[in-house]
Amino acid sequence: MIILDEPTNHLDIETLSWLEGYLKTYPGAILTVSHDQYFLDHVVTEIYELDHHHATHYKTNYSGYLKQKADRQAQAWKAYNKQQEEIAKLQDFVDKNIVRASTTKQAQARRKQLEKMDVLEKPAGDNKTVHFNFTPTRPSGNEVLKVEQATVGYEPDKPMAGPIDFQVNKFDRIAIIGPNGVGKSTLLKSVLGKIPFLKGDAKFGANVDVGYYDQEIQQLNPKNTVIDEIWDDHPMMPEKDVRSVLAAFLFLADDIQKPVSALSGGQKARLELTKLALKHDNFLVLDEPTNHLDINSKEVLEQALKDFSGTVLFVSHDRYFINELATNVVAIAPTGSTTYLGNWDYYQEKLTETQAEAAAAAAAQPTAKTETAGATSYQQSKEDARAERKLQREVDDLEQQLQDLSQQEAKIQKAMTAPDVLSDYVKMQTLQTELETVQKQTAKVEDAWEEKGIQLEDMHADNN
Repeated sequence: MIILDEPTNHLDIETLSWLEGYLKTYPGAILTVSHDQYFLDHVVTEIYELDHHHATHYKTNYSGYLKQKADRQAQAWKAYNKQQEEIAKLQDFVDKNIVRASTTKQAQARRKQLEKMDVLEKPAGDNKTVHFNFTPTRPSGNEVLKVEQATVGYEPDKPMAGPIDFQVNKFDRIAIIGPNGVGKSTLLKSVLGKIPFLKGDAKFGANVDVGYYDQEIQQLNPKNTVIDEIWDDHPMMPEKDVRSVLAAFLFLADDIQKPVSALSGGQKARLELTKLALKHDNFLVLDEPTNHLDINSKEVLEQALKDFSGTVLFVSHDRYFINELATNVVAIAPTGSTTYLGNWDYYQEKLTETQAEAAAAAAAQPTAKTETAGATSYQQSKEDARAERKLQREVDDLEQQLQDLSQQEAKIQKAMTAPDVLSDYVKMQTLQTELETVQKQTAKVEDAWEEKGIQLEDMHADNN
């Protein structure tokens, strides 16, 4: 039997994959505590949830647990509400008829029925969770950041990774992944000018306001109290407003007078997020933002970033978080970078395809004796099939872009109907400009999608 306490903390993605493969084939029992949803989805077969001093058993993985828990809670509320309605009807009859001679016996019978009833406990509601959002003061330009031919590291003769090239556009949510020690956090610090690039550079676009979350949470002053940490940045904010903001991040009552040095890792992370939310930047640069957060807080952060009308660049080894949030993935290696136009599952699919193609190409190297007309024809068929798969991926990528742009357009149109926008010409004009930009991008992508679709149909017909 193996007992594991948060086994995925601090592991890079390559090691996480190895660990999962090992545990899946382990012949004995495994007992683990974890807040890694992706790990729980792919390794465990049963879950015990500890809540309100009670353990609830679910014979499923994490995704199944979420569904079963929701179903159980819905059933519990249905049964509770039904019984409460019955109790109310019985009590109403007793109250109205107990003093009337003609109905006293019936009222007494109803009272006994109430006394004998096994009253259901009110179902436990969701635990208090963090609730917040990120609201930029102004929109950025369409081009947010461009990193070109960058090499990162601390010593010129010992570069960590390079050349690195990628572009961040408005509304992108880009995940940076790679093995430990390859320089992912160093890359963010170099982009922000905290550490110089060894080679290359990074350029920000117009009207870009950057907010930064440091995984080491070193931007907090350990000598401050929680409330003073906010007042240092916002000295004119009334105490009532500060308390309200902190309450949204679960800093209640006496918590706000605690010194930062006495906070847990999770509390420090929530305080850092509080400060970030109050800055109202339009470009968030986040270094391992889910470290130290429990599952509920991670899910709230994920939703807040999905609803954010700005741009996000983040480093993470949390595959569930990447899968739910990322629109693009930039994989960093010592030899450079590769950009994938999708989330974690998409990245894994493309990586598997690339490896399979490389293995097939290596295995199919022709010799002098086998270079016959038949072998040539077979090789051509393989190349045609590979080209068709590549074109299919391009069509799939364009379809995903169209879906993302459609969501952006719907979000902007919804914002334009808000009362405060309808009465504010400047806000309405800004949103109109954003809408026109998205619509132009949509038209451009639609043209490319139609063109690639026709090419794909022709190629499929030729290959078959």
